[in-house]
Amino acid sequence: EAYQEYVKEKSQVDAVIQKMIDEDMEMMRIQSQKQEQAQADMILSNNEKRAMVKRQKEMEEYEEEMVRRYAAQQQKRADDIQEEKDRAEAEREVIFQKLKAEEERRRAEKEFQENLRNELNVQ
Repeated sequence: EAYQEYVKEKSQVDAVIQKMIDEDMEMMRIQSQKQEQAQADMILSNNEKRAMVKRQKEMEEYEEEMVRRYAAQQQKRADDIQEEKDRAEAEREVIFQKLKAEEERRRAEKEFQENLRNELNVQ
């Protein structure tokens, strides 16, 4: 009877120990699963962050390109306007020089005629 009691208690102790071992194994499995999930989440987060940084860099490069293009367009427009102003000024200068030369010619002719009259009147 004592042996049977010993076997019964040993069986109960073995069952409790096995239950503790099973619980420890389950806790280790859950902990391992949590670590794997945390690592997977970290990898995913890093990948998402890298993708976001890459996208942001691409957007910044695109915006810089748009600013460069706009600045180039504005510079070309300003250059074209200045070129047109310079051309118009050159045309005005040509006309002015022609008018000035014509006025000089008329003045010289008038002065010549005046001098000729004066000489004829003196004689």
